[in-house]
Amino acid sequence: MVTVNKKNIVFYSIVVVLSFVVAFLVVVPIASMVLSVSVRDVVDILLDREVVQSLLLTFECAFYATLIAVLFGIPLAYLFAFTHFPLKRLIITLFDIPMIIPHTASGIALLFVFGSGFLSHLFKSLHMSFVGSKTGIVIAMAFVSIPYFINAVQNGFASIDRRLINVARTLGASQTQCLVHIILPLSVRAIITGSLMMWGRGISEFGAVMIIAYHPMIAPVLLYDRYSAYGLEGSRPIAALLIVFCIVFFVLIRSLLAYREKHAYTA
Repeated sequence: MVTVNKKNIVFYSIVVVLSFVVAFLVVVPIASMVLSVSVRDVVDILLDREVVQSLLLTFECAFYATLIAVLFGIPLAYLFAFTHFPLKRLIITLFDIPMIIPHTASGIALLFVFGSGFLSHLFKSLHMSFVGSKTGIVIAMAFVSIPYFINAVQNGFASIDRRLINVARTLGASQTQCLVHIILPLSVRAIITGSLMMWGRGISEFGAVMIIAYHPMIAPVLLYDRYSAYGLEGSRPIAALLIVFCIVFFVLIRSLLAYREKHAYTA
């Protein structure tokens, strides 16, 4: 129990003031945007076919990008967490690069490979189109957001008590059985968290998607297009709707995860 005295009051006053600065930067813009939208604005947005199609396309492509991560990222996270190989740290660092390079640069790199590079001819022969297509949007979303998934799952794998795995191996379990029956069940929270982080990052992507697939328009690109054409008033309702959806979705998922964790401990 902290004793209340003059020094503590000064300390916590400084902490509160400094925290308020960050809270102001985060909360005030979001709250101002959400509260500035009327019911009529929401109805107009929901009746705007282009906006609805754009939102559905955004959520769909982000889902496919996340599905790619789940199928191919979990094995990679397993290698990073449980194996040792030459240049491992360097390779892990390389997979984090999409998080730090400008996303427009990411889009240009993807465009070079999938739109004009030598591989593009191979894809075209297989009747696969990336530029200006849904596939290109999925690839762009996956490229910029998959490090979030891999890092979350890798950390989840690394937190597992190795003694559980060693005991299972001693009792004759194969690596596949250990993965399916021990590692994955104990890492469900990390996998879900990583998937949510990646999905959320995917739906907010703009730069890379704009370069490789301006059309069909996902919500962030449509938001930019409306802002360029109509200014703040034309883009504000769409931005507010996106913010509200993300808030509701993530609060719901966080609540479900907290509920699951609480009952796991009480079971």
